[in-house]
Amino acid sequence: MGKAKETYKKGLQIWQNVFGENHPNTSISYNNLADIYVKQGKYKQAEGLHKRSLQIREQVLGEDYPDTAIGYNNLAGLYRHWGGYDIALIYYLKSYKILVFKFGMNHPHTQIVHKNMKITFCEWDTEGNFEQWLKENMKESD
Repeated sequence: MGKAKETYKKGLQIWQNVFGENHPNTSISYNNLADIYVKQGKYKQAEGLHKRSLQIREQVLGEDYPDTAIGYNNLAGLYRHWGGYDIALIYYLKSYKILVFKFGMNHPHTQIVHKNMKITFCEWDTEGNFEQWLKENMKESD
């Protein structure tokens, strides 16, 4: 994994030099590097990179853009692996709401986030009813 990490670091430097710090491709490089750190269990390092990636997406693309929703999903996945289920659910829900609005409930991206959110919810609240929780939290945005 060390070789992959070095390659992603070099890629990030290239994107920063070519397109600048606040470009969607730079955001993707931050995300890719963060994923390596998650796989290594280095959650604190991954958190900063995922947050930077998400910040670029929010600034450049907007908070309700599908790629931004993917950024929320990625950050949620980090918190899930780190054991922060309650925080992960907040980000999964943000991602899910955007994707439902943009693509509908049956779109593959929406379904992936739904699955991730359900798994996280069941790890967080083993006795709870995920569908009821989701229904209640979807109403909050109406």
